[in-house]
Amino acid sequence: MMLTEVPRSGLHWVRTLIILLTLITFIYLLFDGFSYYTTPYSERPHLADYRELRPAGSRGLAYGFIGSAMMILMLTYSLRKRTRLLGKLFTLRNWLDLHIYLGIFGPLFILLHTSFKVQGLVAVAFWSMVAVALSGYLGRYLYLQIPRNIEGNELTLAEIEDSREDFNRSLRTMGLNDADLAAIDRLSLPENFEQQGTLRMLFGMLAADVARPLQVKRIERHLRIQSGIALGEYHRAAALAVKRSVLRRRVLVLEKVHELFHYWHVIHKPFALIMYLIMAVHIGVAIWTGYTWIF
Repeated sequence: MMLTEVPRSGLHWVRTLIILLTLITFIYLLFDGFSYYTTPYSERPHLADYRELRPAGSRGLAYGFIGSAMMILMLTYSLRKRTRLLGKLFTLRNWLDLHIYLGIFGPLFILLHTSFKVQGLVAVAFWSMVAVALSGYLGRYLYLQIPRNIEGNELTLAEIEDSREDFNRSLRTMGLNDADLAAIDRLSLPENFEQQGTLRMLFGMLAADVARPLQVKRIERHLRIQSGIALGEYHRAAALAVKRSVLRRRVLVLEKVHELFHYWHVIHKPFALIMYLIMAVHIGVAIWTGYTWIF
C-alpha cells in the first residue's frame, strides 16, 4: 500500500469544528471567571462567584466532572489499540486524534475545577496529568515519524520502497534527473544524519520540521537554477520533493524512533497510572463526604 496523504473528509471538518467550539467555550469560561481566578485565595470567599466557581461549587464541580470524563474517555484509544472492541468504529488514527483532543482539553477543565489552586495529594495528580499531557505531545510526534498508511497502520519495508519509487517516478516525470534528486537529498538532510546520537537526531528532526517552509523555498530556488523543470511546476515539484525527503528521513531514523518509543512508554505510563489512581481516590472521597453535582 502506498504512503498517501489523509484526505480532508467530512470527519476532518467535524473534528476541526468540535475543537474550535471547545476552545471557544474554554476561553469564554476562563474570561467569565477571570476576576475570581486572579483574586488572592484568602479573599475569594467574599466574592459573589465563590459559591459557583470554587472547586466544590456548582460550576467548579461541573468543570471537574467534564475534565474527569475526558480523562477517562482517553482510555478508549488504549482499548481500541489493544483489543478487538471498537475495531470497526473509525481508524486507529481517528482514535488517536480523539485521545489527543481529550488529553488537551481534559486538563484545561480540571484546571478550571481547581480554580488555579492545587495543593496536597491533588497536586500530585495534577502535575502527573501535566506530565502525561506533555509527554503525549512528544508521543504524537514520534508516532508521526513512523511511515503509515491512511488507516494509521505502520508500513512494511516493501510498502515504503513502493512509496519512495512512486515519489521518484513522479519527480522524474516532472523533469528531474538522478543528479537533481541527489542534490535535493543534500539540501534536505545534513550529512551523516542517521549516524547522529538519539537526542541530537530528535532535536534535528524537530528543527527540520519547524524550518520546513524554508526548506521548500530552498528547494524551489535550486529547481529554478539547476533543473530543467517546466515553468510553473516549481511549487508542486518542491512540495513533492520535501515529502520524499521526509519519507527518506523517517526510514533512516526508524530504528531509533522505535527505541525512543520504548523509553517514552516507560515515562508516560507511570505518570498516567499515578494520575488515574489519585483521581479515583479524590472523586471517591468527594462523593463520600457529600460533594456531588446535580445535573
